[in-house]
Amino acid sequence: MTLVELFAGRRCATARHLVERSTTLDALPVGDARTLVGFDHDDVVARRLFDLGFTPGERVERLRSAPLGDPLMFRVGGVEIVLRREQARRVLVAA
Repeated sequence: MTLVELFAGRRCATARHLVERSTTLDALPVGDARTLVGFDHDDVVARRLFDLGFTPGERVERLRSAPLGDPLMFRVGGVEIVLRREQARRVLVAA
């Protein structure tokens, strides 16, 4: 069994209508919390974010951003995580 097959088996299946009506995590206003829907690409970065706790169905709250707008801080699963804007752009949340 390949690594990709193992990873695909751990992901939650997301409804197509949720993905179609989603926005990216970097567009989330400070202080707003949304439900994570999935990722826009299935690659190594998405797998790393998944391993950090960015799993479909989890609540994600944007806490703050750096003065120049990058990086961004989020709370997911009770843990505060800092991501670059380009990484946050890969994460889809419910609109």
